[in-house]
Amino acid sequence: MIVVIVGTILITPIYSASTTLRVATASTSSISYTDYVYSDRLMNTYTKIATSRPVLDEMVVTLNLQTIPDVKVSTISSTELILIIVKSPDPVVAQNAANTLAEILIVKSQELYSGGEKSTTEILGEQLAMAEAELNQARSDYDTLVSDSPEDTEGIAKASLVIDLKEKTYENLLEQYDAARVREAIRANTITIIEPATLPLSPSQPNVVLNIGLGFIVGLIGGIAMVFLFENLNPRLYTMDQIETVTELDIIGKIPSIKAKGLSGIRKSTLKLNSTAFKESFQKLQTKIYQQNSNNQSIKSLLVTSAVPGEGKSTIVSNLALAMGKAGQKVILVDCDMRIPTQHKIFGLPNKLGLSSILNQQAMLIDVLQKSHNPNTWVITSGPIVPNQIELLGSPQMKSLIELLMQKFNYVLLDAPALLPVGDAIVLSTLVDTIALVTRQTYTKEDVIREACKVLADLNTKIIGVIVNEAKQNGSNYYYKGKY
Repeated sequence: MIVVIVGTILITPIYSASTTLRVATASTSSISYTDYVYSDRLMNTYTKIATSRPVLDEMVVTLNLQTIPDVKVSTISSTELILIIVKSPDPVVAQNAANTLAEILIVKSQELYSGGEKSTTEILGEQLAMAEAELNQARSDYDTLVSDSPEDTEGIAKASLVIDLKEKTYENLLEQYDAARVREAIRANTITIIEPATLPLSPSQPNVVLNIGLGFIVGLIGGIAMVFLFENLNPRLYTMDQIETVTELDIIGKIPSIKAKGLSGIRKSTLKLNSTAFKESFQKLQTKIYQQNSNNQSIKSLLVTSAVPGEGKSTIVSNLALAMGKAGQKVILVDCDMRIPTQHKIFGLPNKLGLSSILNQQAMLIDVLQKSHNPNTWVITSGPIVPNQIELLGSPQMKSLIELLMQKFNYVLLDAPALLPVGDAIVLSTLVDTIALVTRQTYTKEDVIREACKVLADLNTKIIGVIVNEAKQNGSNYYYKGKY
């Protein structure tokens, strides 16, 4: 509301002035269809002429203006009237421009019929003067012949006939001349000014009252709409119950929020804030995964993904790999995100060779295996970015690589791109034992997580459950502060 008021006050006021012209399109009371079509074309012709560059330039020169003001020319429906509206920050300029433009249009209309050459009246006038001179000469010749040769009856008869012809020619030209004068007189008054522009006393823009009123209404409606939107149309998932209800999956891990990124609770022993709770959360997550194996459901390969980017899956899978390694499991973490790779940055490892190098048969497995600071945790970084990520991830080489890694390691963890933006995770899902979906509490929207779960359900692949990142829970038994 305040923005509308301030904006309206700061807007430069614009003044509008208008001149009304009449275009005489028919001279009789009975108008045929042809007359109607002609009238419509004539009106449109004048509106185009009025806004043409030469006419506007002439108006600018006449009024000694620096720029061309805003000009709008339109016809008034079912009339012979043309309305010229000029808008300018200067009311005097608006008035003078509208009237000057009308006067220029009147002059142009007269030039339109004459074409800049001699008019029909002038041409006929010259022909009429020649016919009159010839007629006078014929009469003089006749009088001379009668006076000098009265006996030449045949010559006299011919001279009389010549006079008759000259008279008829003269009379015809005289009629055409009179008719042309009438037509040109009518055309000279084809366009007339009906109502000249007057000096505008108040600006036409902005309409302060209207703007403030509309601003109030729009602000009110917008506020209600935003509340409705946030609370009903696309809510975020704020509680564990909401996440379980929407996903219809078990929550196998609750990772508390921690300020530092990357290997926060595992690698950085100096980190104090929530470090105990952070480590404990990964111990519980490992237990959930181990329980699956104890229930005769062998899990050796785990794909970790999320619905959309920004939910922290790469940080979680890297900390999970280190936690498993610290617990004595031999773990290999493979960065399958060959679009925006992350693991080499988290672990501080080189990325000249990696997964893309193996799949493109540019390197052997021994060339890309890299140790982390934990002797039981190994990493295969993404390698150089390639354009055919999905093709490589779905290739026989990728399947063979995972099978080989499952033989050499207790657990194979795959860090896959987010599920919805690209199809990489979908391709990889057929190559692993199970999938874990990472969602960030208060970040993920309901419709997004629903869509991701639907995609996973359609894959007919085992889903171990949901890992909640930045989990929030009431009570003191979840977030440790160095004490139990």
